[in-house]
Amino acid sequence: MQLARDGEIRGLPPLMTFQSILDSTVSTRAVVNALYRYLPDNGSQLVIFDINQAANLRALFRPALYSAVNDLLPAAPRPYATTVITNASPTTYDVVARITPADQTNEVTRPLHLAWPQDMYSLSHIAVPFPLTDSLYGREPTEKNLYGISLGIISLRGETASLTVGLDTLMRYLNRFLI
Repeated sequence: MQLARDGEIRGLPPLMTFQSILDSTVSTRAVVNALYRYLPDNGSQLVIFDINQAANLRALFRPALYSAVNDLLPAAPRPYATTVITNASPTTYDVVARITPADQTNEVTRPLHLAWPQDMYSLSHIAVPFPLTDSLYGREPTEKNLYGISLGIISLRGETASLTVGLDTLMRYLNRFLI
């Protein structure tokens, strides 16, 4: 904010940020309100991964999650481009990219020819960098248990207080679906 007030932020190169709408580690609201809000019109782009709007766990979601992306972003036009990865409709797992270029109000929807896994309702903050075939985090590891365990394929069910790592930590979805 200080850089924006002093005008020094004008020299900042374009940023491209990938952010999940649900992130317990990095505040998505802070990324938009404390960073992108102050960026100059320099070609920056914010990519937001929505929740799986078609998840069969929908009845368990907080109602505010259905519109979280729309509630988060300021009205267009914005000095940065936005791409929202979300379901093509609430009844399909197929995903699309909803793209709003910088300084524009019209949104373009592009099919991605990808789909959410049916057992996944959101991405964690580290979801994007790992391929499906990653031996540790991938859903379909090339070599299972290369590191002693393949976290991406485990499905934890059992009694509480038996694991050395908290179940809530392991349940944060680490698997990838876009790479």
